[in-house]
Amino acid sequence: MEGRRRSAPQRGEVTGYLFKLIRESLPLTQEQLAADLGVDRATVQSWESGRRPFTAVPLGQAIAVRHRLGRLGANLVLLAALDDAAEADLILAAVLDEQVDRCDIAEQPLGWSVLTHRLADLILWAVLGQTPTFARGLPIARPRRGPVASGPTLPVDEQRAFFAHLHMLAERAAVGRHPNVLLHRQACFLAGMDPTRAAAGWLTQTTARARRMTTFRTWSPLWPDARSVVTSLANQGDPEPLRDFIARAHPDDACERAALNYSAYWVGEIPYRHRDDSFMPGSLADWHGSILLRHLVQRLEPGHPFVDLNIHNIWALLAARRGLAVDNSTTARALLDHSVPLLDTDRISAQSRQELTSIVYSLRADGLTGTGTGR
Repeated sequence: MEGRRRSAPQRGEVTGYLFKLIRESLPLTQEQLAADLGVDRATVQSWESGRRPFTAVPLGQAIAVRHRLGRLGANLVLLAALDDAAEADLILAAVLDEQVDRCDIAEQPLGWSVLTHRLADLILWAVLGQTPTFARGLPIARPRRGPVASGPTLPVDEQRAFFAHLHMLAERAAVGRHPNVLLHRQACFLAGMDPTRAAAGWLTQTTARARRMTTFRTWSPLWPDARSVVTSLANQGDPEPLRDFIARAHPDDACERAALNYSAYWVGEIPYRHRDDSFMPGSLADWHGSILLRHLVQRLEPGHPFVDLNIHNIWALLAARRGLAVDNSTTARALLDHSVPLLDTDRISAQSRQELTSIVYSLRADGLTGTGTGR
């Protein structure tokens, strides 16, 4: 029955595979780690396989295990991701629940807090088999024998179910007297990652409906919702709704601050989680911008689905953070190297071309030059 609480299903694939990578970063065998942790080998094996999820371990024991792993010399980047991995497993379990079409919408953890890049990466690690950005290139020894899984990838039928269930959740979150805007937009955003592009049709309908109902004169909770839908459409192969959003949905400083605060939060410049989107139009006081600038420049490629959004955010960031480019000269030189070839293509909008030209002019006026690798 709707609204009735029940025991949530548990999964442990993401946490388990991350735990395996942490062990291999030491590097230790399951037997060796079990001895160091004071448990038996079967316990470590069950954590790594997800058969007995590490998320089900009592909190005190989990904290002790993490501290012990740190003292043993585990990779700190991987260790820091354990909490997000546990949340990724929680979200996967809830989205893949067979009763997702009728369970209490308020009990969906996908709508409990604002996603970060790392958390979304961990969810998609299981769904798409893509190694998270933070884990790529880490120096991890892998003492394995025989064929082993390269990630916590879900079976194909569960991958399909994940995207189908996101559609159900988005529809359910959008109806009623009090729509769950955060759940709706985050379900739409993740749906846009569907490699089959099956989400394009219903996302297009969602965008058309929103445009008929919404004219942005300033920030509102519907602003990030619309942004998530159009970025998903761009990821599904249609960049025009995103370009239209960039052109018409930044009418005042509140919307520009929202774009930057959200992006800074997404990449981890804001070190704490937000439960909803209300922080977005606030002041830009809690973060510096170096991480965000580097993140955006690394994604300044003609084929990137969000290239126009990345250009706009760099333009707004450098306007808001005077001196950021000079303080991050290596990143600024890389920005110039990426900008020159982009200006020679027809893969960006007219607005993006104007903003990118302005960026290049400003960098050169500050005495910055590229490395020469952009040609």
